[in-house]
Amino acid sequence: MSEQEQTIDLRVLLKVFIEHIIIIAAAGVIAAAVGFGLAKFVIPKSYTSEAMMYVENSSSKQETDTLNINDINVAQKLVNTCQILFKSPDVLQKLSTDLGEEFSAGQLNKMIKIESVSNTEVLKITVDAPSADAAFKVCGGIVKSSVSEFKRVIKGGSIETVSEPTLPDSHTFPSATKFALIGGAIGLVLVYGIFLVKELLDTKVKPDDDLAQMYEIPVFAEILDFEMAEKGGYYKYSKYGNYSSYDTDTTKEEKLYTDDEDDDEDDDEDDDSEEEEEAREVKSKNGEKKK
Repeated sequence: MSEQEQTIDLRVLLKVFIEHIIIIAAAGVIAAAVGFGLAKFVIPKSYTSEAMMYVENSSSKQETDTLNINDINVAQKLVNTCQILFKSPDVLQKLSTDLGEEFSAGQLNKMIKIESVSNTEVLKITVDAPSADAAFKVCGGIVKSSVSEFKRVIKGGSIETVSEPTLPDSHTFPSATKFALIGGAIGLVLVYGIFLVKELLDTKVKPDDDLAQMYEIPVFAEILDFEMAEKGGYYKYSKYGNYSSYDTDTTKEEKLYTDDEDDDEDDDEDDDSEEEEEAREVKSKNGEKKK
């Protein structure tokens, strides 16, 4: 066989799917149910509270109809500075103390996320906590400490709260719907992949097309399995050398019995025809004698 890249026939993919569609569908349903159950009852819930703050490079507002591009650039750089400043160990340790040591500084560092909104002067503070009240309290605490820390460290500029911390009304993670969809997809793909690999690793030659694809030789004839054909109720080889339909409702003994009856009837018909022929010959002879 010439060296060439082997490709998978789409008929093979469809064949594997159709032959094992019940098992594949069942695996998808079970995996979806497992994902739903994990999201609903096993994985800890997470609640999110958000707040937004606006950073300026000058504490005094000037009444002007134009914006200074330099002021905007400086404010954007201050935003990058605030992301580091507001999550410093000292700030987080002070926040932990203010919250009554409910969360350690390390836990707060993982819970709090501070980022710039589309590279603007707006800071977005996001807090993920195991309860809605905890998320709201931590978010409110980081907003207050951020204002005081900004004034203490950065002598110029100002920071203002754009939106106050939100109190989440439901958990944001995990989503039972998403987990069910992802679990179902994983179950379908995994089980289908197992059956597909098993089919591709099977070295048995089944249809004659396999020989043509594997060895690039034509198939001129094939020997049928008549025994399997009779058991499966498809065709049997008749005594006249032709294929005839086979009735699966009748057993082999009944079929042989009916065949014997058909042969006897044929013999009887032959005997009757011979007797009739002899009778005609006798009558004709008698008629000739009378004359």
